[in-house]
Amino acid sequence: MINAPLVPLTTPISGKVTSLGAAGEITVENDRVDNSTLIGLKVQLAALRNEMEQKNSIVGDYAQRIGDLESDLSGQQAALLVRITADLKAAEAALEMVTYSSRIAKAEAARKLRLMARGIAAGSEAEVADMVRLEDTKLEAAKLAVAKLASELDFARQGVYVGADLQSLQNLQQEIRTRKADLLQLKLQIATMRTKETELGSLVATEALRVDRLARADLHVPSTSQLYKPVAASGREVTAGDTLAETLDCRDAFVVAIFSERQAQALAVGSRVDVNAEGWAQAASGVVERLVPRTTDRVDLDYAVPFPPTERRELYAYIRLTETGTADLRDGRFCSVGTWVDVTMPQEWLQKTQHYIREASTSLIGIAQASAAQWPSAAETELTGLVRRSAERFGALNPEGRVTKGPRDVRVSWGILYPQPRRADVHAVELLNERMRAAPVKS
Repeated sequence: MINAPLVPLTTPISGKVTSLGAAGEITVENDRVDNSTLIGLKVQLAALRNEMEQKNSIVGDYAQRIGDLESDLSGQQAALLVRITADLKAAEAALEMVTYSSRIAKAEAARKLRLMARGIAAGSEAEVADMVRLEDTKLEAAKLAVAKLASELDFARQGVYVGADLQSLQNLQQEIRTRKADLLQLKLQIATMRTKETELGSLVATEALRVDRLARADLHVPSTSQLYKPVAASGREVTAGDTLAETLDCRDAFVVAIFSERQAQALAVGSRVDVNAEGWAQAASGVVERLVPRTTDRVDLDYAVPFPPTERRELYAYIRLTETGTADLRDGRFCSVGTWVDVTMPQEWLQKTQHYIREASTSLIGIAQASAAQWPSAAETELTGLVRRSAERFGALNPEGRVTKGPRDVRVSWGILYPQPRRADVHAVELLNERMRAAPVKS
């Protein structure tokens, strides 16, 4: 009988069977799934995104404010540079005027000293020396004023503002630095929040997928299997792990045959047999996988058809059909399970057995011929049964049924393989004939 193991189609979730299609599609829905964790994660994600939006708007305001402050500072810096440049030019002009005045004063002092030496002009040398030192001091002061303004111009260009009159620019510059530090801190917070948003988004997606899997399950019979028997009806409440339907895989179908212990002695795991059934174009070839003495009711539940009962001293033989033999199973409904078949041993096994018997008889004839010289009475003994027929086949008998060919006519030197007896005995040949009569003969 053809049988196949049942493959249960189980539900991964608890719920209600909403549809049970004939095409092998089953749907189970569960409207009582606990989704509180998913709701909590979504609330956290929404709050985080609102906070990020607020901070992004603050970042925009800060950036705009910093831009305005920098524009204001840039305008004031330009005005400061213009003013300092004008002051520097005025100081340079004053320096030039003091330089000319110092030269004139020094020339006048030298002329006065000459006149005083002649007694023409009144005065003293100390007065003349003080006048020269005064002119030098004026020149030095003019140079320092020019150097100071040049330094202030350089500092203004670099954005360094020193002095009480530049306090407003210093305050403006400090506010810009503070705003930039706050903006950088906000950006770091937003980056951290984005990382957290990614993690929460991943958790929400995973939890949503878990809830979807628990809320609905669409089951399909594999393409290599067939829906054999639905177990759960539509509208039935089921628990995770319950069997909804039973399927069959024709690739796992096999033939279970019953043999007596005596017949099973001729079988072995790996032996080839012929399997045939009504409606098959030709017999299929199979291989014996295992021999089982008995089964139980619990084992029968795992197969499509219960095993046929056995009697005393009988065995089950599990036979797997070859690839060419499974075509008939795939064409049949439900893999043709339950179909009664005939299992026979292939003819080649019988032919090989008969061939071995003929070879054995030929060998025995060779022994008898090789021993004709030492068994005088054996040469006169009449051969019967299979020994006679084998001898006739090889032409070793005369018309009277006596052995005619000698040891040299045998293909194999049996004298080498077997030691020759020391005496002849007619009774041994008769006993050989009686045993060979019981051997099967090819029909």
